[in-house]
Amino acid sequence: MKAYQELTRLGQLRRLRPLAQVALEVYGLTGARLTFQQYSANMIFRVDVPGPTPTGEKNGLYVPNRYNLRILAISDMDIINSELTWLAALRHEAGLPVPEPVPTLDGRLFTQVTAPGVPKGRVVSLMRWLDGRHFTAGFRPHHAQAMGRVMAQLHRFAAGWRPSKGFKRPHWDWDGQFGERELHDTDELVASMPQQFHEPFRVVTRQVREVMDLFGKGPDAYGMIHADMYLENVLFKAGEPRPIDFEDCGFSYWMCDIGTFLSQWPWTEDFPRIRDAFLDGYAQVRTLPDEQLKHLDLFMAGQYAQLLIWASAFIRHDPARRTQHEAWRNREGNNLLRYFMHC
Repeated sequence: MKAYQELTRLGQLRRLRPLAQVALEVYGLTGARLTFQQYSANMIFRVDVPGPTPTGEKNGLYVPNRYNLRILAISDMDIINSELTWLAALRHEAGLPVPEPVPTLDGRLFTQVTAPGVPKGRVVSLMRWLDGRHFTAGFRPHHAQAMGRVMAQLHRFAAGWRPSKGFKRPHWDWDGQFGERELHDTDELVASMPQQFHEPFRVVTRQVREVMDLFGKGPDAYGMIHADMYLENVLFKAGEPRPIDFEDCGFSYWMCDIGTFLSQWPWTEDFPRIRDAFLDGYAQVRTLPDEQLKHLDLFMAGQYAQLLIWASAFIRHDPARRTQHEAWRNREGNNLLRYFMHC
């Protein structure tokens, strides 16, 4: 049998589908239909369970009898369990419209499954399927206002939430975003960028570090965030947002979450209206000090700088997709340059 790492992505998919079917048995869903959805780092299948709609689930938050089965690329049990614990808390304690983890028949939030030809098996989780759609066009200020409310609800809950012992999620502080802790070879990655991005990257990351040091890590500024709140990671139903894809969730600054979301309109014509509506929605739920909000543009630029260096890392470690990663790097680098034109 060919080694798993030597398989094409299609070959890996064929190897992992039987593993997904085994996982369904652990959740008591033997015989459910698996439909492949995507394969980036994790592999995602949609799970459809035949039979009548359970009482009380019509017109609810989730699509009845439908689930999201995720075969994870990582194997750190504490990291995985903590993500799912956080999601369960957001759903059951905060009442937020997020994916709800489904326990196995013996009550665990994930399972480890083996299958022929898959070294060491894989960790699998199952979540209920949120009802909603992605925005491809037509995003308006009232949608941004709703996003502001949902993010503020998440932050308000996170600021008072105390994780249990053993909770383990990344810290997306300065070292986590730009330093050696995650990237290992920051100086070499910066050197690999096109020359016009070097100085903007150094200036912005230095300024971000100064502001983060000023903020500190108290609950007024720092806590568990989504950390990847782009429109591609939000579903909408009847105008209300439902965040998904919490894979990168971790500890960071509230302003990082806000800057990430608003960085999707980099000082374009639509930006002022989207920004003001978002911040209005956020303020309806919780208040951030002006001393933090005044650095919004810098945190947007910090997001471009983070993606610039991460794209540079992808170019190095995934040469087969170099063209794609270079386009990503250059887009974020040009957005970073735009920050200096705007300011």
